[in-house]
Amino acid sequence: MPAPALSVIIPTYNRAELLRRVLENLAGQDLPPELYEVLVVDDGSTDDTPALVGARAAADGRIRLLRWPENRGRSAARNEGVRQARGEIVVFIDSDVLVRPDFLAHHLDAHRRASGAVLCRGPVVAIPDIRLPERLPATRLSPSYLDTANASLPRSELLAAGLFDEGFRAYGWEDIDLGLRLQRRGLRRVFRPEAVAFHVQPAPSLETFGEALAKEEERARTAIYLYKKHPGWRTRVLIQYTALHRIIYFLLAGGGLLNQRNVPAIAARLRRWGLGTLEYVVLRSVLNRRYLETLRREWHNRG
Repeated sequence: MPAPALSVIIPTYNRAELLRRVLENLAGQDLPPELYEVLVVDDGSTDDTPALVGARAAADGRIRLLRWPENRGRSAARNEGVRQARGEIVVFIDSDVLVRPDFLAHHLDAHRRASGAVLCRGPVVAIPDIRLPERLPATRLSPSYLDTANASLPRSELLAAGLFDEGFRAYGWEDIDLGLRLQRRGLRRVFRPEAVAFHVQPAPSLETFGEALAKEEERARTAIYLYKKHPGWRTRVLIQYTALHRIIYFLLAGGGLLNQRNVPAIAARLRRWGLGTLEYVVLRSVLNRRYLETLRREWHNRG
């Protein structure tokens, strides 16, 4: 069997229901089926993910399931996908990312038109649920060189750069690290605005506030690991550890008046009043404050 042109790699952990929709989107791509494969790397899920993907793989030869019995982190999962990929071009999305039918065609076309190896980035649009918007916001490209929610590049470039650092076990920054290494190799980046990815990202809520606080702490600790690998002003800006960021977050938190103790009651009151946008703002401000507080503590203890 000839190798496909594209290998789509999706790391996943306990997202069976959303992953079902992701795989439906990928099965309905405009590309001829022989041009792409989908590798789902199950990172030790305890829900119905193995059964779901296994059934899909049995019915659709383009889908392959790679499964580990225990969770090893997104970096390790993506690396396994890259090693097992048969396509010359690797496409990264996540298991909470939905795409339109022309998504893979645009990525493939970008590489076919390029003179030499390139990294192709497309827009990432945050959406609160699985309903895809008809209109897109004006600004939808993150400043990151590499965003694993929507990117493609030659498999050979990933191998030459050393793949993802599996030391990034907690949440965040592993794509930034690899992106910095790819940049140093001189890999040119191109943007394909038509290759849109929709990141299902429910807004912070009272119900998920505790989980979101823990994730911000993880993100801060991992930011220190990134800085140790890439010390310098540029990384400080990336991880938002500058005087300007501290001032902005202080002001957004009401000059320190908003904190994790009082914000649940404030947010609940705003919800009762029908002020959902303001509820989001106050919850997000305290999450940002938790990130910076943890980052400051870890910074002074970084050794």
